[in-house]
Order: sequence, then structure tokens, then C-alpha cells
Amino acid sequence: MTDVNEKLEEEILESELQDLEDAENAQEIQEENASWDDEVTKLKEQLARTQADYANFKMRSERDRQDMIFFLKYDIFKKILPRIDDLERIIKNTPEDQRSGALYEAILAQEKAFKKDLENLWVTSFESLGQEVDPDKHEVMTQIPSQTPGVIVDEFEKWYMLGERVLRVAKVIVGM
Repeated sequence: MTDVNEKLEEEILESELQDLEDAENAQEIQEENASWDDEVTKLKEQLARTQADYANFKMRSERDRQDMIFFLKYDIFKKILPRIDDLERIIKNTPEDQRSGALYEAILAQEKAFKKDLENLWVTSFESLGQEVDPDKHEVMTQIPSQTPGVIVDEFEKWYMLGERVLRVAKVIVGM
């Protein structure tokens, strides 16, 4: 029986030793899980920051692209608008007796075609006559005596917008 008792004691000790090892392994597993949880949290935060950076990059790139398009168009329109102003001056200053010939009709057609082309490219012009001066839209060239002080009485050049941006301010004469 002593052999059986010794064997039994030995099995009990081995079982207790196994339980101790299992407890140590469980502790190690919990510690390892905690470190993995920390790593996962860090990676999630890093992913969120990277996604936000990417979204900001896309918005910035789109804004830069729109700015580049605007400035490319601006350079082109800056050269075209004075020609349209010239056509308008020719039409405005043509004497009444010369407003019925083929040449005059061709000039009118060209002016109309230019303006339609500009509209198709999101360029719009606005009349300033009779409005009060707005420094964002008007550049005062001179002032003349008038019954309506502070109101635009004549304009040298119209103001134009390209989309939502001012392409060129109007050059105007204001009453004083």
C-alpha cells in the first residue's frame, strides 16, 4: 500500500504542479493579450489618423487643382477681355447712320459669339451702372459731379467673374 500511497501522492503533486504551471501560463496569456490589445488600439488610432490625413490630402489636392485651373483660365481670359471691351466700345461709339451695314452686323455677331463662349466657360459679366461702389467689384477711375453721389454713372470696363471668383473688377466713373 505504501507504493500505492506514494504513487497517489506523486500524482497529486504532479497534478498540483500542473495546476501551478497552468496558472502561470494563464497569467502569461493574459499579459500577452493585454499587450496585443494595446497594439491593436495603437494601430486603430494610427489608421484613423492616416484616414483623416488622406481625406485632408484629397480635399487639398482638389482645391489646388481648382486653383490651378482658375489661374490657367485667368491668364487666357485676361488677354481676351480687352478685345471684348474694344468690340463693346466700337458698338457704343458707332454713329447712328453707320449702324446698319454688314460690317456693323458682323461686329455685333462677333461680340455676341464671344459673350456666349465666355458664358459656356463660366465667365459672367455684370453691369455696374446705377449701382453703389463695391470695392470688391469696382475700381474708381475718376469722379464727376452728379445728382446721385456715390453711384456709378459710367464704366470703362465691366467686371467679370469666373465661377465664384472675381476675374476682373470694373473700372468706373462715380458721381460726387
